[in-house]
Amino acid sequence: MANAFYMEIVTPERIFFSGRALSLVLPTLDGQRGVMAGHEPMVTAVESGVLRYRTEDGQWNFAAVSRGFAEVMPEYVILLVSTAEHPSEIDEQRARQAMERAEQRLHTLPTDREEYGFAREALERARARLRAKAEQNEQK
Repeated sequence: MANAFYMEIVTPERIFFSGRALSLVLPTLDGQRGVMAGHEPMVTAVESGVLRYRTEDGQWNFAAVSRGFAEVMPEYVILLVSTAEHPSEIDEQRARQAMERAEQRLHTLPTDREEYGFAREALERARARLRAKAEQNEQK
């Protein structure tokens, strides 16, 4: 298909996805960024959030991702992220508990910037996991 591009989503543990896609929507520092075949070259930071991609069969797929980078070229996209999870891999109750723990840490932390950053990232990861699960359920 001429309007498809090759895409890989890679984490330190696995190749999460490798194949052809029609479109991609990824969370970035300045909001959601859409990508289609022929996109101008760029490198962008990926933020924790929900990533969506549509495969050649027209099916939208969701993933909860954490921070990383994306290289976008007209004919391919490579995403290097810390974590990527299919909604089916997410335990909703554990994600809610992680979100509650992170919120508590944010409210009780001293002014240590590094600890605050870790707690903030944990909160964003938990929220992304819950949003990915909810978006998949809405599509069914």
